[in-house]
Amino acid sequence: MRSDPPRLKSRRLIGIGCCRPAGSIGRRPVVGVAMIRWSAWAMVGLVPALVSGCTSVKVTGTARTGTEQLLLTGTWDDALCRVNFQPLAGAKVFLDGQYITAVDKDWIASSLRRTMAEQGVLIENNKDKAQVILEVAFGAYGTDQRDSKIGLPGLGLGTSLAGPALVSNSANSLTFTQTNRQDAVVKAALFAYEAKTGRLVWESGTFFNAQGLRDHFLFGHGPYRMSSRPEVEQYPDESQTQTRKHFFQRLFGKD
Repeated sequence: MRSDPPRLKSRRLIGIGCCRPAGSIGRRPVVGVAMIRWSAWAMVGLVPALVSGCTSVKVTGTARTGTEQLLLTGTWDDALCRVNFQPLAGAKVFLDGQYITAVDKDWIASSLRRTMAEQGVLIENNKDKAQVILEVAFGAYGTDQRDSKIGLPGLGLGTSLAGPALVSNSANSLTFTQTNRQDAVVKAALFAYEAKTGRLVWESGTFFNAQGLRDHFLFGHGPYRMSSRPEVEQYPDESQTQTRKHFFQRLFGKD
């Protein structure tokens, strides 16, 4: 009696040198799915890092720094408070400001009127009704600035006719300490005359005053400020203190 040989179950070739049962076709290995998911999450985290934005805000500054204005007006105020207007007390005085050419002429005119009023002078806004005309002249009204540094100069490699050579390079310099000095000077004179006759009735004589400040920087940190004017020394630390105070109030939700 003849018997047929047993039939082998069919297998399908997957890849090269690898075969799987027919029923396993279409299933993905677990490791492959995990790798795809990990790659997807990695791309999600990488895209914000690669596609990033940048926002810039343009900040402009005034033609004159706040420090310079405080220093100059403070120097003028300190000089003006020494002037004695008592001989003009009770008289109607008009301030002729046409000769005030200093940059802070509005402050100068207002402070003059205030100081005279505090000492009993009657301020007259109409020149035709004034008994006395007051004029002011300036011999000096400005600032000087001097800077000094202590450090190591920067060196770089340059070329010359003889070949390569060391040249100075400020971009690579190392500054240990830096001091910025600013001095303000005021020289002025006041005189008054009768409106009708033009006769000289009072003069202050020439008065002079100078004030200054120093900003010290140590390894880039600063400024550590000293000044003969209290308001100049207080600024800009006061502005930064107020800014930090407001920042923390916003941060912690406090009014």
